[in-house]
Amino acid sequence: MKKLNTNIWFLFKNYFQIGNVQERKFNNMAPDRYKNNSIDPNYISGLTQADGSFSCGIEKIENKQRLRFRPKFELVVDLNSKNALYKIQEYFSCGEVILRSSDHSARFIVTNLDDLRKFIIPHFKNYPVFFNKLHAFNLFTNILELLTKKHKNRDNLLILRLAISMNPVSRRTEEQIQEFSLILGNSQPIIKINNNIKNQTSELTMPFLCGMIDGDGSFNIIFVRPNSHKIGKIIPQLTICFSLSCLPLIEASKKYLGKYGVLEKTSSIYILRIRNLNEIINNVIPFMDSNQIYTQKKEHYEIWKEVCFILKNEEEKLSKTSFLKIIEIAYNMNQEGKRRKLTKDEYLKLISK
Repeated sequence: MKKLNTNIWFLFKNYFQIGNVQERKFNNMAPDRYKNNSIDPNYISGLTQADGSFSCGIEKIENKQRLRFRPKFELVVDLNSKNALYKIQEYFSCGEVILRSSDHSARFIVTNLDDLRKFIIPHFKNYPVFFNKLHAFNLFTNILELLTKKHKNRDNLLILRLAISMNPVSRRTEEQIQEFSLILGNSQPIIKINNNIKNQTSELTMPFLCGMIDGDGSFNIIFVRPNSHKIGKIIPQLTICFSLSCLPLIEASKKYLGKYGVLEKTSSIYILRIRNLNEIINNVIPFMDSNQIYTQKKEHYEIWKEVCFILKNEEEKLSKTSFLKIIEIAYNMNQEGKRRKLTKDEYLKLISK
């Protein structure tokens, strides 16, 4: 534990200020060809806030009783949105896009240490993420700095502590962490570094929020089942999920999306639901139209927007023709309708009664 205590100044300097050595080493290294890519860098950071991660794998080298550390930056989207990742790969000029049919995902992954230092670190220093992701990024940056040293000169125990402190959810067990620690000659418990970032550290830009929506947002059309009170009512909704540490971002987002969203808290996330049609027409749609999204949600958004305008234009009473048109274009737009309790045909039969 003595070795850990001697590194308190290192952690303080690099976690809260990202030290002078890193500023000199990682800043101003982004190539000019970034400027030729149309994707907004703030959008990439927003998508990372929603669907990205900074992590560090830990591997045992059995025959040498050593540990190997593998930092990784990763973005994960639905397989149908793979073109968004190709666009981001083009922006960074590094990494690879991996398509996986097993879980219907597309992943942009960067593991090369030079690429992480040259491209990924400068980007997120210039276009930062927030709260839990900023905590992970700060520790990620510290690990990359420590890994510039030769193995015999590295503080591997400190790297281990940084690695296990990055993300609250991990597959690593306490037994595995203890085993890693013993390999490094330490028998004392390792104290994780807490996330103490409570305040918003930079402005929430429109492209950043748009990236968050492209990752953790959903454009839905709710078809209310007919009953004695509501006969086939249609409700448009924008849903955005935020991690529990990101409550201030919800307040900041209201500057762009309006103030009438309903906030719901679960055990793991906040869910912001915007259903007010006037708010959608006056705030959400102008916001989305002025900021580009790149995943399959772009198709869903265009359908959603069309439905919102139909509902607005026939606000007094929706005609049967418009009602059937909305069902036709929007009923199966998310997950091809797999999450709906009734199929489109079943719903049409129900309302015909």
